[in-house]
Amino acid sequence: MTDEVRVGVIGAGSLGMRHCRTLAQLTPAAHLVAVADVNERAARDAASLSPGAKATSDYRSLLDDPSIQAIVIVTPNDTHARIVAEAAEAKKDIFCEKPLGLELSTVDAALAAVARHGVKLQLGFQRRFDRAYREVQRAIAAGEVGEIELVVGTARDPAPPPASYLERSGSIFADLAIHDFDSVRFLTGLEVDEVFAWGAGALSDGSEEVALDTAVTSLRLENGALATVTSSRRSDYGYDVRVELSGSKGMLALGDARRSPIKSYTGAGVSHDFVGSYWELFEEAYVAELQHFVECVANDEEPQVTGADGRRALEIALAAERSVNEGRSVSLVRDS
Repeated sequence: MTDEVRVGVIGAGSLGMRHCRTLAQLTPAAHLVAVADVNERAARDAASLSPGAKATSDYRSLLDDPSIQAIVIVTPNDTHARIVAEAAEAKKDIFCEKPLGLELSTVDAALAAVARHGVKLQLGFQRRFDRAYREVQRAIAAGEVGEIELVVGTARDPAPPPASYLERSGSIFADLAIHDFDSVRFLTGLEVDEVFAWGAGALSDGSEEVALDTAVTSLRLENGALATVTSSRRSDYGYDVRVELSGSKGMLALGDARRSPIKSYTGAGVSHDFVGSYWELFEEAYVAELQHFVECVANDEEPQVTGADGRRALEIALAAERSVNEGRSVSLVRDS
């Protein structure tokens, strides 16, 4: 095992700042030494979490620094694959937020660079590090609900992100539903063979170009089981992520997104509070995934969430987008 892992973070937005705090304050094996962001003030704010850390608007200076062992990428989605490839060329181990990219060609180029230089790559599918998700995955793998027959999942953001985010994030499938596609694979241990999707611009303001903000995706799994994922950019009541997994022996359900276990019973009815953000629901998981990455770098171990996982989830997302555009199901080719 090495000494502290020297880490640089590229991207100091909301999630980037939280990752910097995790590395600087909650991960003893990590040393946050540099932060890069096109907004240099944001970079300075994030770097201030770690005494002596430098801030810059040029992320390439982190890649050129031989003292930095690992890079955490929290930039707009359309930059991920390119920066992964550049970090691999610089021989840095890499943690990259989802998605790995928006096109399979750029993702494949990035994965080729990772393989060529023998660096580690972990994808930011944080649900895999959530305690409840891990327990359900364990129970399914142990056969406690029998063979999986049906999966029903949903993800709803409290409100749509700003237009500046949507311009670079890819489709709702690549940006939002991709977490659910990965969760289906992780929880069931099954691959997806076929995809059919519908999408709508339910929140459209009437402008000519409508981005899909509401979607339903149906998946056929390799054992013949079916899965349905619903996705929405708006809930108004909070951040809502749920999944049910039915098998031949019973069902497991995930997702009781109450902030507290208190219910109010009054003459107006029964009510309870609700979590308001992705961070509030998955805070422990976000921390755990970065701690796992640092441990893998320190101990020269392979991460549990790989580039192959990122590529497979993107394949499903792109198949869903193609299904909407062409009005037909799309089959996926699985490795034999």
